[in-house]
Amino acid sequence: MKKLVVTLLSFVMVVMALNAQIEPSKALSKAGKALSSYNLDPSSNKAKLDEALELIEIAANSPETNGSFKTWNTRGEIYDALASVDFNQLIIDQTHVPAHPESAFTAVESFQKAYELAQKKYEFKDALKGLASAASKLNIFANSYIQQKKYGEAFKALELVYTVNNFLKEQGKDPVVNDEELDNHVFVMAFCAQLSGDKESAKKYYKQLYDAGTQEATVYAQYFNLLNEEGDPNALEVLEKGRKMFPDNTEILFAEINYYIKQEKFDVLEIKLIEATEREPDNPSVYSALGNVYMNLFQQEFETNGDTELAGKYFNDALKYFNKSLELNPKQFDALYSIGSMYYNKAVILVKQANELPLSETKKYNELVEKSNELMNEALPYFKKAESINPNDTNTLIALKEIFARQENFDLVKEFTTRLDNVKNGVENTESYFKM
Repeated sequence: MKKLVVTLLSFVMVVMALNAQIEPSKALSKAGKALSSYNLDPSSNKAKLDEALELIEIAANSPETNGSFKTWNTRGEIYDALASVDFNQLIIDQTHVPAHPESAFTAVESFQKAYELAQKKYEFKDALKGLASAASKLNIFANSYIQQKKYGEAFKALELVYTVNNFLKEQGKDPVVNDEELDNHVFVMAFCAQLSGDKESAKKYYKQLYDAGTQEATVYAQYFNLLNEEGDPNALEVLEKGRKMFPDNTEILFAEINYYIKQEKFDVLEIKLIEATEREPDNPSVYSALGNVYMNLFQQEFETNGDTELAGKYFNDALKYFNKSLELNPKQFDALYSIGSMYYNKAVILVKQANELPLSETKKYNELVEKSNELMNEALPYFKKAESINPNDTNTLIALKEIFARQENFDLVKEFTTRLDNVKNGVENTESYFKM
């Protein structure tokens, strides 16, 4: 066995030595011949493609041949042939994961270099033909990346296709992407950039579509969202244009709702969210968001003017919409936590008011404390359910710890202190304490 290993190692070293001795011009010629042999019968001559790949890199990396049109056009043809292997599989099976996804990129780059070095009419023609072929495959590979949720790679592929497409049109050649499909190509490109975290590229292409007056409502919503995140003063203009063009579009409506949430304009939010519940009556998140509007209005009124009739109305409205959300989805975490927090925060305010009373107001103090304890008890079941859904929410753990401290349940105080410390230290609680 040892002797066999030594023999194989010697063989590999001999092959490497032979390759090192091949002149770049001969390597270029042999690469072309190997590719021709492969193309005659791809299924039987797979080794010829591997040989061509190895030889063309010798020519591409040598000063003697890397300034030649033939080198780069041949390299493009070889990598385009390699891309065809995956391309043909994807035509048969769209779930196929390309084995050589970089091949189409390399082919495009090689043909681009060939075009730069072309001097004769047929050379320009061959380079453009190669670009169209490789870019077509790259477009298919981009779809594969999207299916794999590799949005950064998909954007890179789609943008290169877009660049080649524009170049081919400038040269009077047929495009890779038909004109009627081009806006959708740009949209998918922008969306992939956004999903991959490349916000600048996403904004660039959304703006291109926006400036062109696109009829795709999502563009207005997503472009607005990106601008709004950065506090761009032009964000609202984009949103208003989208609302005017697509008054019934839900995505734009929700983008508008998010804007007013950030602005804390609860009066406007109330109107928008009621409209949203009419559009999507089975969406629990809309009811939860509307509940949050009334909860904020309640807290403002209660903290400023006390337990007024208006504060009571806001509180009841908030409960109504949170409960509607829970009817549609009993595990709606936001609704559960928010109901608990309303009772809890009201209890905290009452305790604060009690502590601000003079010592002579003993009766009033006891009444406020008793009412506060009742509110804490009402909050507890909601926080328990919230914890059963998300055992790592910091605010829920804090509330549970405080309520159990009020109840002098020190075993549970200890339990939730530990759980809270875990979260603070970056250690997840692997399971909830309460099982609902």
